[in-house]
Amino acid sequence: MARFTQLALIEHQKRTQNLGLLAESLEISVVHRTFSELVESSPLENTMVAYSLGSEQLSRSHTTNEIAALTRTYPLFLVNARKGEVRPNQALNLGARGIIYENDHLDRVLTAIKVIGQGELYYPRSLLSGKIEEMMLRRQADDDSFTTASQVNSLTPQELKIIELVATGARNKEIAEQLNISAHTVKTHLSSIFRKTGARNRVELLKWSNYATSG
Repeated sequence: MARFTQLALIEHQKRTQNLGLLAESLEISVVHRTFSELVESSPLENTMVAYSLGSEQLSRSHTTNEIAALTRTYPLFLVNARKGEVRPNQALNLGARGIIYENDHLDRVLTAIKVIGQGELYYPRSLLSGKIEEMMLRRQADDDSFTTASQVNSLTPQELKIIELVATGARNKEIAEQLNISAHTVKTHLSSIFRKTGARNRVELLKWSNYATSG
């Protein structure tokens, strides 16, 4: 059963009679509305919006502004888009839940209405997979940043100073002299630093330090 029971159709120059008939075959009622009517009135319940592009392609700023405004309130998909002029990635970035091209076969259009009517996205699988992968990589980067921040916070001021000196190429004896501590104490601090940062040696510690300071 469809999640959305009504389709508000915004048409410009090109009529979309087949879209309405296909929606009604799925027991989704169709109403014709203008952009102003939708944004200036109370939101319609259980309603999705089909925005017919026609000559209004995404190269026009007022078109993208209308789509962006409508997607704040309604699940919206684009229809009558021209291949080569409207890319799926553009539509998805605008917040549209799908895209139907002007020459798509009726069975494809029917599938799109059914999928979007159930609250899902209608896009090529490759595009959705790419977006999910981007999301996972961003999450991994955020996790890495969080881990690094936690590691930095776990270091004592003395340990941070030792890391700075290690980065200059100073050896244990030189570090001990500069900090007025014993070489044995430096070695103890380095063991703690390696444990907290996950570094196994000075080279890995320098790589960790560069990553931590670049973030």
